[in-house]
Amino acid sequence: MLRTSLAILALTVSLTLPAMAQDKQAECLKIGQIATDIMAERKSGANDRQAERRVLRNIPNMSKNDEVLAVNLVSWIYSLPEDQLTPEVSNTLYQTCLSQ
Repeated sequence: MLRTSLAILALTVSLTLPAMAQDKQAECLKIGQIATDIMAERKSGANDRQAERRVLRNIPNMSKNDEVLAVNLVSWIYSLPEDQLTPEVSNTLYQTCLSQ
């Protein structure tokens, strides 16, 4: 289930990244950090709308692509069972981004 969800999300990530990103590693780190921030919001008891607003406010140099990705990540992360909210989620997103 987690792998299928990550595969679908990886497609979303690849579609939101600029084709010729100046600094791919920095963009991929940003994606991993966004996921980490969303999971922290969820674990602290924030609902999905609160998490979305807070996370969007804290994205450095936010682009429209970052906004779309963050909104999709909030929906996805809030759909995961709590036992799957681990650093593996952020790490897998980061690794998937780098491989695109």
